[in-house]
Amino acid sequence: IAAGVPIEAISEVSHHVAVPGQMLSAQGHHYALEVKGDSMIEAGINDGDVVVIREGNTADNGDIVVALVEDQEATLKRFRRKGGAIALEAANPAYETRVFRDDQVKVQGKLVGLIRTY
Repeated sequence: IAAGVPIEAISEVSHHVAVPGQMLSAQGHHYALEVKGDSMIEAGINDGDVVVIREGNTADNGDIVVALVEDQEATLKRFRRKGGAIALEAANPAYETRVFRDDQVKVQGKLVGLIRTY
């Protein structure tokens, strides 16, 4: 998943990872994505980390989500609803907040965990 400039969304399994059970809730499906980029570093999410996402199409203000932008770009950002618009905020001052119409952004899931290998 892009944590920087959004990338083309591709649904492809590249490998499997073991996820600690406490990261998984009883409800919903979960999936893991490898982070590419540094836009979320101030939220503690680094390039190369694996994020655990609970699938869903809603988010509250402040949630870190996987967002599909204009049905083609997937990105990991902080979600904020501002009136009829949605702001996708990076956690790195080098990246600007991007604002979209409500119909341009589809939430794919919320961040529920992070796996880092040293």
